[in-house]
Amino acid sequence: MTSSATTPAPRNTAPTAPAAAVGNTTPTAPAAAGGNTTPTAPAAAGGNTAAAARKPHDERPRELARTTVSGVHDLQGVKCDSARFGAVARRHPSGVVRRAEPATTGALLLEAAPTDGRTELRVVGSPATPSHEVEAALEAGLAWIGVRDDPTPLGDLAAHDRRLAKLYAVTGPVRLGRLPRLGEAFGRAVIAQLVQSAEAHRSIAQLVRRAGEDAPGGLTAWPRRETVGAIPSWELRRCGISGRGARALHAGAVDGPHLERAEQAGWDGLDARLRALPGVGVWTSAVARRARGDPDAVAVGDYNLPALIAWVLGDGAADADDATMLELLAPFAGQRGRVIRLVERAVGARAVSGPPRRAPRAPLSAHRYW
Repeated sequence: MTSSATTPAPRNTAPTAPAAAVGNTTPTAPAAAGGNTTPTAPAAAGGNTAAAARKPHDERPRELARTTVSGVHDLQGVKCDSARFGAVARRHPSGVVRRAEPATTGALLLEAAPTDGRTELRVVGSPATPSHEVEAALEAGLAWIGVRDDPTPLGDLAAHDRRLAKLYAVTGPVRLGRLPRLGEAFGRAVIAQLVQSAEAHRSIAQLVRRAGEDAPGGLTAWPRRETVGAIPSWELRRCGISGRGARALHAGAVDGPHLERAEQAGWDGLDARLRALPGVGVWTSAVARRARGDPDAVAVGDYNLPALIAWVLGDGAADADDATMLELLAPFAGQRGRVIRLVERAVGARAVSGPPRRAPRAPLSAHRYW
């Protein structure tokens, strides 16, 4: 055998550690002559050293999936947050809506935009995200913007009701979006109990900042069920959530799997299961179910809703109660929640006037952090 001559190693040079027996290693640069060098760590067995040190969720997010739906859907009806920090969903002035969703390798970003007579939805996140999670996020995004909802029952009702026909002519079809996770729908409903909308939005943003997961685009995913259940009640109070609300959130976290199975059985089953939780009544159950797409959910006990329905669909009584509201909505059984959404959109578009204010705007609660 022919042996090649080797160059003597420079003086005062520390020997490099041997590479692992199995796997490819990145060659180390030769040591500078006459200097001391730090020994290199051995390569990980069975793989490239640089690849072994890189964490998948640290990679730069990129587009993982995209789909296009024919027709421009009304993205103005998609519920978004207004908080600067702690927003789960946000609306861009251009009409684009974005939302954060959790995944095992880092939160994903769902983005829906109207483009050339179509609606385009894409998923952005870590390239290491499993394919089944990407597909689930894409489907959840379509349900979130209302693509999976069937708005035709409202058109049939409007064809036989003069009051609805007037509103329907202005708003068009009303699609109900569906929040991707029941835990978020329930949590938002609980936090909104017995407080003004501004207080609820602030508490939601504080909880999301406290326990959510950062996503691309400056958004934060709603906290996972296990995370919410592990937050002490006194920390939830720091977010402005009442003691009753904290108990309800903890109970919902424990009962989460049962709630999801009840929802699969139907809206009535979910309603019964929700109202069995401590601190949850008919209003909270209806708000949670409406966020999940129940077309017949009516929030009995709401402070403003009876007056709104009676003003638009009734004789204009600004002091109507729940019984009057339910009587006016009775002909639309099965689609009462969709009719309520129609009325809200028509008033928001100034197609019809809403009831007058009954009093000056009340101050925010002074006991938020007690």
